Amino acid sequence: MAKLNLTPQQSAAVENRGGSLLVSAAAGSGKTKVLVERLFRYITAEHCHVDDFLIITYTKAAAAELRSKISEELSRRLAETPGDRHLRSQLLRVYQADIKTVDAFCTALLRENTHLLAQDGEKHTLTPDFRVLDENDAALLRKRVLGRVLEAFYENMEAGAALLADTLGAGRDDSALENLVLETYEKLQSHASPEAWLERNRTAWTVCTGNFDETPYADALLRQVRRKVHHWSQSLLKAASALALDPQKDDLYRGYGEKFIAAAESIAELETSNGWEETRQCLAAVTFPRLTTPKGMKDDAEVLRLKKLWEGAKGAMKKLGTMLDVSGQEAMEDLAAMAPAMLALLKLTADFSEAYRQEKLRMNCADFSDQEHLALRLLLSEEGAPTELGRQTAGRYREIMVDEYQDTNEVQNAIFQAVSREGQNLFTVGDVKQSIYRFRLADPTIFLDKYKRFASAETAKEGEERKILLSQNFRSRKEILDAANFVFANILSTEMGEMEYGEDEMLHFGAAYYPERTDCDTEFHLIAAHQRSEEETRPVKKLLAEARFTARRIRQLLDEGYPVTGEEGTLRPCRPEDIVILMRSPGSRSAVFAQALAEEDVPCSFEDSGDYFQSMEISVTVSLLEIIDNPRQDVPLISVLRSPIFGFTPDRLAEIRSCDREGDFYDALRADTGVDSQNFLQVLTQLRETAMDISVCQLLWHIYDRLALPGIFGAMEGGALRQENLMALSRYAEHFEANDYRGLFAFITQLRRLLDAGNAPAVKTTGGSGGVQMMSIHKSKGLEFPIVFLCDLDHSFSNQDFDTPVLVHPTLGLGPRCIDLKRKIRYPTMARLALEETLRRENLAEEQRVLYVAMTRPKEKLILVASMYHTEKRLQKLTAYAACPALPEAVAEGRCFGDWILLPLLCRPEAAPLRERAGVEVESLYTGDTSPWQVFIHDANDYGEAPKKEILQAENASGHTEFDPAVLNYRYPYQRETQLPAKLTATQLKGRALDEEIAEDALHTPYIRPLAQPKFRQQDRGLTPAERGTATHLVLQYLDLRNPNVPEQVAALRLRAKLTPEQAAAVDIRALERFLSSPLAEEMRRVAAMEREYRFTVLMDARDYDGMSVGGDEILLQGVVDCWFETPRGIAVVDFKTDHVRTEEEVAQHAELYRGQLAAYSLALGRVLEKPVVRRVLYFLSVGRAVEVS
Repeated sequence: MAKLNLTPQQSAAVENRGGSLLVSAAAGSGKTKVLVERLFRYITAEHCHVDDFLIITYTKAAAAELRSKISEELSRRLAETPGDRHLRSQLLRVYQADIKTVDAFCTALLRENTHLLAQDGEKHTLTPDFRVLDENDAALLRKRVLGRVLEAFYENMEAGAALLADTLGAGRDDSALENLVLETYEKLQSHASPEAWLERNRTAWTVCTGNFDETPYADALLRQVRRKVHHWSQSLLKAASALALDPQKDDLYRGYGEKFIAAAESIAELETSNGWEETRQCLAAVTFPRLTTPKGMKDDAEVLRLKKLWEGAKGAMKKLGTMLDVSGQEAMEDLAAMAPAMLALLKLTADFSEAYRQEKLRMNCADFSDQEHLALRLLLSEEGAPTELGRQTAGRYREIMVDEYQDTNEVQNAIFQAVSREGQNLFTVGDVKQSIYRFRLADPTIFLDKYKRFASAETAKEGEERKILLSQNFRSRKEILDAANFVFANILSTEMGEMEYGEDEMLHFGAAYYPERTDCDTEFHLIAAHQRSEEETRPVKKLLAEARFTARRIRQLLDEGYPVTGEEGTLRPCRPEDIVILMRSPGSRSAVFAQALAEEDVPCSFEDSGDYFQSMEISVTVSLLEIIDNPRQDVPLISVLRSPIFGFTPDRLAEIRSCDREGDFYDALRADTGVDSQNFLQVLTQLRETAMDISVCQLLWHIYDRLALPGIFGAMEGGALRQENLMALSRYAEHFEANDYRGLFAFITQLRRLLDAGNAPAVKTTGGSGGVQMMSIHKSKGLEFPIVFLCDLDHSFSNQDFDTPVLVHPTLGLGPRCIDLKRKIRYPTMARLALEETLRRENLAEEQRVLYVAMTRPKEKLILVASMYHTEKRLQKLTAYAACPALPEAVAEGRCFGDWILLPLLCRPEAAPLRERAGVEVESLYTGDTSPWQVFIHDANDYGEAPKKEILQAENASGHTEFDPAVLNYRYPYQRETQLPAKLTATQLKGRALDEEIAEDALHTPYIRPLAQPKFRQQDRGLTPAERGTATHLVLQYLDLRNPNVPEQVAALRLRAKLTPEQAAAVDIRALERFLSSPLAEEMRRVAAMEREYRFTVLMDARDYDGMSVGGDEILLQGVVDCWFETPRGIAVVDFKTDHVRTEEEVAQHAELYRGQLAAYSLALGRVLEKPVVRRVLYFLSVGRAVEVS
């Protein structure tokens, strides 16, 4: 790239003085160069020193890169003016300058001033040598402290605490409540004062009386209602107006247009309604007259579009009706019912926060959020005024420069204000459209608020806050910028996206150094996939089709030598390294794409998404470290012996075990006289002696060298990746010891705790190097590539943030579910619905910014690839709402990136193939003057087979075919599917998510298993409860329902050897007699057809078991139904339970637990018997109760 000269906008950002300055720098606009130039303008023109500035970045790598760029610029300027003493004096200062992350700044500030943190009455305080906990250490410490806090919570349980534990925190153990507290605590850490937030919400939940309209939840929900009704009333009116203006469509106007107007007018009444109750009344008055389709126009493209619009409006009003069915009084009653639990949660979170703080003080350590909060405490008083230290710190710096300001949170922003003389010398640069770290508690509204509030630098007065926009892009060709501008000008808005995308926000072409081209048009490829049906028995899965299409298109680009601009500014053929495949969440999809690329002989690299610590080389190495620390551990010892390092066979291990059957395996190994055993013991002894004197990192390298681990595992399939994994383990050990941990025991103990807790530490490794890169959009931020494939556009946005029992929002507070234990139902409170809608729109705005980041990565070529099922239906719906610009609520309904791109794209003339496939026309075509797109539609079945390669292997003189090493790089694309079970029993499905999917009332409160006595406190009572249950079921299988003499029947079964003496003695005779006299038994005696112990086998879709699987596979579901009998309406299923239940509440809880199992039985019987299952009955023998399960 040629040297970048400053534009007028950049010059203004470099030279502007006199107040807080916000630079909104679009992607590729040279913001880092502006920051460096501004710094050197201070140094050269105003004779400042480089260490007079505090320069903040958000990663260590970015800080190091920025320091390097400043150093390079300093060297360049010194080469031009070698006699400049002032510049020369900066050479040493540049390495002392405060160019660091926020965390590093806070750490340094704390170490210098820990004495100011001491508080009267506290036993412990931080000292300057405090240790900074990494995230893994902090997670373990939080879990340990929370365990102690929960013990006290249970010991002093009040009514609200009991309600919290029994409802929102219910589960088989403490994990649900633990997760709830930890999630609430972690989300508070972005606030400048978490304690104030807790107190504010405690006050709000203490008083849950009054009018619902006075709550913030009503306001949020009514805003949602008004947005929806405005959208649909305007959409219907616009469609009707278009019909009215066309004289040739009089019939259509009478049949549709007039009805649209009537519906729109009734919907519009909701916009002006005042309050919750009036809005409910207005919704009840909404009418949708019956449409009349003119003769011969049933399949007309416009009629289809109008019908989709009409159906959308009706569906939206129906959804609003579900919410507005709840009266304000009922809403307040639900809030009042959950208020004690919310107050208990807030208190529990506060107690945990204080206990965690005290424990960190005792250990003389701090986590990352502590550093920010403690630094803020040093800089600002409780009243918000700067402290003496704050004034001193602010006085040290000429200016505070913050890069990537869009990723700031509330605490960090308060720190910047505190050290910048209340913002007077604060220079911030960033692009809010690239703020994609909300999940890390970044708050883009901080940047947005200043962006909207600050005056233009051209008109700002002295001391007034001002902003400068950098909108010229020097990275990408015009075609790329036009594509990004086209999409975001039509989908981004204040209502849906938190900001407008106007002329100031658009990307303006500035890369004039690119040579003229005609082959850089943006491409959009839609792959129509099919699901299994009678016509399509073996359709190609959409992921595989998309991966193979992408691989073939890349192969085509490489074969034709698609030109890209090289380092010298001249065109050269593209190479695999010039191409990147971006996906929102690559995960297991990377393996499918890697295999497709391998089929086309295209090399690739990607971050391995597999379980690092479960890979053979790492699990064996960790096991080796465990036995070096303590050899008397059978599992890791046998693992190492059986591994490729030592190669003991199972027979040999059994032979060694026979040498000492009583002791542990290490004793048996020492007793064995075999040469292999003695050699192993000699190696182990040497390694244990060596481990005493060196670090874990050094020990690993010694093991690698002594046992040739890189050579052994490097010779296996994927050897290069295995070797990289071993190197990554040594780096992790080095990082571990850098955090003040020492010794092999500490390393193994901490690692084992993390793995047992399911918090495997992140270890940086890659899936190879070189070739086409595959990465997530988040990891591509800050990077650029000549050619970008943006794939997996049909990947649905994640809703996992809404799965928690209580939602948390910075301003709205807490939004719980309401759980009624007596009625065994759960449903969202109005508070939860308000938070869910608010959070959903915030998440969607974040997803828009993620898409913006992706579309601004390419320099020369952007290729968008989407594959979808039900292509025609999806396109029909999208075409009905397509517009330029798309209405905000239409954008809000988008479920993936593909929907957002198609909403405006379907209006372009180039998208004719897509409209033809839909059979629907848009209301009006796009007529803007931007670079053209190329739009294609493909059939997934065209990519069902891997390309047939020509046989290039030649036979040598001896007649043997040469070995192709490429086969070693094969990666099986369906690794996840290999972990699916081939067979399941219905009992195994109990408690899985499938229960809620196939049961009709999936909203029932999940059963919480009561705490049972631990085994060491249970007395030996003969047969276990499970064995006694088996005995009772055996009797029920053979029980004569017409013979009331149960003892006689049990004795007969014992004589027939159907029962053992122990089983016969354990049978609950009274429970069976009670059953025979029950109405259920009487009903069973009267039926014509009945089966007991009915075995079944059916196939179920694998996606019902694992929603993340690709689909198309089936799992064998087997089970045994205790009893079914036929009624006039259909089949009744009976399941006998021997659970020990005493109260009505316990009966209800157990019934809920078995609901999923009964649903599986019903599913199977419905298929096998081809008759509907109309009743599901659980009979609890211990209390003689029959419970109907819906």
